[in-house]
Amino acid sequence: MAVQRFSAEAEPVRIFTARRIITMSTPEPQALASRGEWIVATGGLEELRREFPSAHVCDFGQATVVPGFNDAHQHPTICAEQSLQVDLSPQRIGSTGDLIAALRQRASQTPPGQWVLGCGYDHFRSNAGVELTRAELDRACPDHPVLVVHVTLHAGVVNTRALELAGLTDDSDPPAGGELGRDASGGLTGVLHDQALYDLAFPAFTRRRTIVPQPSMDDRAEAFRRYAHALHAAGITSVGDALVGPQSWELLRRVERDGRLTLRVNALAAHEHFDHFRSLQLEPPEPGDRLRLGGVKAFADGAVNGGTCLVEQPLEGTDRHGIERLSAAELDDLVREVHEAGWRVGVHANGDRAIRRVLDAVDKAQSNDPRPDMRHRIEHCSIVDDELLVRMRQHGMVAVPFGNYVAAHGDKLIGYYGPQRAERMFAHRGLLDAGVAVAGSSDYPCGPYEPLFALRSCVTRLAPDGEPFGPTQRITAAEALALYTTGSAYASGEETTKGRLVPGQLADFAVLGENPLTVDADHLARVPVLETRVGAEAVWAAE
Repeated sequence: MAVQRFSAEAEPVRIFTARRIITMSTPEPQALASRGEWIVATGGLEELRREFPSAHVCDFGQATVVPGFNDAHQHPTICAEQSLQVDLSPQRIGSTGDLIAALRQRASQTPPGQWVLGCGYDHFRSNAGVELTRAELDRACPDHPVLVVHVTLHAGVVNTRALELAGLTDDSDPPAGGELGRDASGGLTGVLHDQALYDLAFPAFTRRRTIVPQPSMDDRAEAFRRYAHALHAAGITSVGDALVGPQSWELLRRVERDGRLTLRVNALAAHEHFDHFRSLQLEPPEPGDRLRLGGVKAFADGAVNGGTCLVEQPLEGTDRHGIERLSAAELDDLVREVHEAGWRVGVHANGDRAIRRVLDAVDKAQSNDPRPDMRHRIEHCSIVDDELLVRMRQHGMVAVPFGNYVAAHGDKLIGYYGPQRAERMFAHRGLLDAGVAVAGSSDYPCGPYEPLFALRSCVTRLAPDGEPFGPTQRITAAEALALYTTGSAYASGEETTKGRLVPGQLADFAVLGENPLTVDADHLARVPVLETRVGAEAVWAAE
């Protein structure tokens, strides 16, 4: 029996047992015991009963217990706000007519002149790959400014009223790191890419004053609580909020102060607001804190799902190399600034050219100011080659690739990148074999947040159309589970307190109806989550 004692002796001990407890360590015990939020012992059930004779025993029967899933990179504060908007995801929108009808319905409930906002739109799924333009939005809502945000979070479409409010005309130049869509005659189509979108509507992503209004703090806090509940239903106990500004940080602090933060959140501060976060002079987080500030987020390129990441070879059938969010020199300066301040940097870099620039910047920062075990991160890290893998390992970099994108978007991505690059995309096999630390990530709302869906994607490497997508990058179910447990804990520097079900770690776990390590790979996404516990307390249970 493994035991660790804590000073909080007054707190009652609880014993949990199940048919199988996958600890991500060996050997696997029959039961585990918790005091407060922490696991204090593991071993045989009768051993634990003798050690803690007054403990309440909770038997999950034939279920399998796994460490709580940890999604290292998603956008919970953005998702909470988008849950108040019109859902334009492919599950609801099959055509432009459906989209117009959904926006008109919201407009009928919105005073003229106020914004109508929609999210989750994917023209590949809902409009046969044809981009939406302001003409359709003008027809849907002639009396309201409208913004429709793409599923990638890197593109949006506005109508004419919105363009006028933004001060954008056919003569406008795009901001650095952004693009303005234009038709054959040079007129604005209403399509906004990257910084052009963020300057309009995402205060965490820009230093400029945005014009799209935000909901009240009360509404956002309640939306966040509902969103967290949905994540718990998928077995998620921890998330990385991969870009927070001052307003979204205050939302997280508000939920925490109210005692309603059931998720553990590792927030990455937007580099645009680095000075603000440095000025906060926050105390170092305690091991069991629900909210922590874990680094700085920046962008090197565009969206792999939108065909705008920065690549060495042009996108299939084009002469385009993607969107450069920062020049190489700007990226060097940014990484050096964060590194020398002693903060971890997580750079969004999808394309191989963007990843190479991030590694160049880290090379220079470490040469000027060596800091071992910084664990700088490459967020998404979508297209790699052998040279990049070696360099990542040399610098102790952490890769945070999409765990779900093959199953969610693979058929679309083949059109952008072709089959040869597909073998180097979301390269979990290559990363692990090269000795690179790898975390599990959904990037929700850009891909499904359910970790079991991602496990299936990593193990089968089958696209939505059933075709293999980069099959040489397949990994085992055990390796996929590690991405979303020990891997994500390592990415945030929390491997000593979460990711395994052993004494001294947090009692965060999910109770599954089947064993994810033994079910057929095709069935992984359908493994039921029966219960989710954070700090041994139930935060969600199936009816």
